[in-house]
Amino acid sequence: LHNKLIEEVVADDLFPAFQRYVKLHNKLIKEVEPNTDDMEAVLERQAAYDTYSAERDPATGLFAAMFGKEWADDFVFDFLFSLSERKEGGLQIPPMFGGGGPPGRPPQQGA
Repeated sequence: LHNKLIEEVVADDLFPAFQRYVKLHNKLIKEVEPNTDDMEAVLERQAAYDTYSAERDPATGLFAAMFGKEWADDFVFDFLFSLSERKEGGLQIPPMFGGGGPPGRPPQQGA
């Protein structure tokens, strides 16, 4: 009964609402003229946001513990926050609460 109710809500309410949203979004994209006057300022602010986020993302400690600091730095700076400014030495990753590290291996010191 519960699954049937969920399926009905998705089919009758959520999916049609999503379809209307996508249709309206596409219509707006086609109708609005691009404004490139502020492009440089927008990119500067995005780069500042990426740098701020790269330095504070709580998942970096997990990435470093699981895959190593070099991989974590590359993933954070080159993929997640690709406009971020990479400082010399990469990210300063604090130790994970509880020691961190993958199961079956001792925690990495200074990772």
